Amino acid sequence: MKKKPISKPTYISFNGHGIDVALNRADDLDRLSLEHFSQKNAPRVLDLGCGAGGHSMRMSKTGTNVLAVDVHDFSEVFLQLQEQVGVQGQPKFIYGDIRNLPELIDGRTFTDTYMQRTLHYLRYTEALSLLEYLFNITDDKLFISTMGIASEAGKGYSGNNLNIKDRFTALSVDNREKFSIKEPVCLYKKDEFVELLNNSGWRVEKCWQSAFGNIKAVCAH
Repeated sequence: MKKKPISKPTYISFNGHGIDVALNRADDLDRLSLEHFSQKNAPRVLDLGCGAGGHSMRMSKTGTNVLAVDVHDFSEVFLQLQEQVGVQGQPKFIYGDIRNLPELIDGRTFTDTYMQRTLHYLRYTEALSLLEYLFNITDDKLFISTMGIASEAGKGYSGNNLNIKDRFTALSVDNREKFSIKEPVCLYKKDEFVELLNNSGWRVEKCWQSAFGNIKAVCAH
């Protein structure tokens, strides 16, 4: 019998903010976060730049109380996924810009924060302010990643020769289409990313660069 070809997963982009990878698969940073949350008693996690809720749902299945935030309105998508996954009432979704996070979360605090593939949409100074704020409202760990300047997306990037504080520009024309990223971004070198995390108060426990050139870190107080 002839085997059916294996279909490739469909990757979706929303609102020019890149491919929503988490809808299709969990990466190494995702798995580390799930292992951490599953060992805690009633963790409260803030998921920033949550996209359509792929990892928010995975976290909720471990018993984690998740508050997810995104600049695109995924409220209806979250309701549908909650029913499909069987995690009624969780995770909670807030529609809004993470630059205005204090207004969005209304004084809430969390045991941990998770932020994948989102930080590069902020200017360096905005990222620093946000990370400082997260340090103050998070009791334990930060799981975070950003797009690296050494990644495929960094080829032809006009910010390559700019100081990190001035580096906020669009990808090359070809890469805007290839990666579905229309917004300006701040791409990081690994040492710049570590320095940013340290300057905002976080202690970097582990930092590595993926095969795709993206930079990931696990941080603590």
